[in-house]
Amino acid sequence: MINENRYWNSFLLPYELAVSGFIIKFESIRKEFLFRKISNPIESISGRVKTVSSILEKAERLNIDFHKISEDIYDIAGIRIICKYIQDVYQVLELLKTRKDIDVFLIKDYIAQPKPSGYRSLHIIAKYGVETVEGRVLINIEFQIRTYAMHLWASIEHSLKYKYYRQIPEEIKERLMEASKITSELDEEMAKVKDSVAKISVDKVRPEEYELENIGLFLDNINKR
Repeated sequence: MINENRYWNSFLLPYELAVSGFIIKFESIRKEFLFRKISNPIESISGRVKTVSSILEKAERLNIDFHKISEDIYDIAGIRIICKYIQDVYQVLELLKTRKDIDVFLIKDYIAQPKPSGYRSLHIIAKYGVETVEGRVLINIEFQIRTYAMHLWASIEHSLKYKYYRQIPEEIKERLMEASKITSELDEEMAKVKDSVAKISVDKVRPEEYELENIGLFLDNINKR
């Protein structure tokens, strides 16, 4: 048991370092948009590393060999970015594609092509080299980018999957599909609102909130990138 725990702690460490590092990086990018008074596409950033039980469950479900877990499971490390508008989702995608520290090799656009369940989100899979005390470790990392509406739907569906051991009753599946259509319509309407706002000229507009006391922290983070 001790050796097993030591193995998993060592295995997961690069993923934990990657997640914590990217949360800081994207918080810095978000502050930079606000600091420069440029329209900010990033509302919030969060991240997580899969638990050992979740990794093993997925490996078994997808028939992935134990020794290929790090290669074939792409979302052991996950970063989630929430946006207001669909336009912002794709703006963040472009930001990711131009980064020098990651190598994007797979994009799954579940917004253009939702899953049969109604799930909508943009998934970006990339290679990332994590610097550890024992050297550089290359890992897969997944970025999920979605709007608030998509996130609300996905959070509820995820909790129901957990509750019903992935066997959600058909009646609830149908209602979730209808809810997905509603959130899609909401996103489309809010996208039109964003476009309309950009065309309107007014004398005075309140800037997006930015806490001045965070400027020092922001500049420190910028210097570290």
